[in-house]
Amino acid sequence: MSLCEIILPQLILPQAACKSKNDLIHTLVEKIYEAGIELPINQHSLIKTIHIREDIGGTLLPSGLSIPHARLKDYEGFVIAFGIPTKAIPQNGMQLRMMTLMISSSTGGPHYLKSLAALTKISRDKVYFEKLCSVKSTEEFLEVLKESELKSLSSEL
Repeated sequence: MSLCEIILPQLILPQAACKSKNDLIHTLVEKIYEAGIELPINQHSLIKTIHIREDIGGTLLPSGLSIPHARLKDYEGFVIAFGIPTKAIPQNGMQLRMMTLMISSSTGGPHYLKSLAALTKISRDKVYFEKLCSVKSTEEFLEVLKESELKSLSSEL
């Protein structure tokens, strides 16, 4: 399983004109509902659930990747949405450069940990992470992500 296999292109938002972490979370949640993804809670409740999790402990990595998430009772799916702000967002002394919002079952399901591991690995690769943070289109994002995943796969062989 690769990230490219589970990403919905309509849930990739390059060049997001968001000025805060909360603004980016709200924008990505709206995209999820606009895509017709059925979740067991409404938008307001989902945002509240994400904020409760964020209040427990931030999800911003030193690279600038933020991975807010929500695990939902009575939900067996997995949703991943990407947002890249037009300008880095100052956050707790760091710079939020890309957000990956994940929604999963209460146990995380089969994709959650694998996606988290893949994202962490990509965020540590400065070249590819910089390329991802600089994309101007969904197509370009997917190209860079595929390139990164192929590089990772070939280094494991």
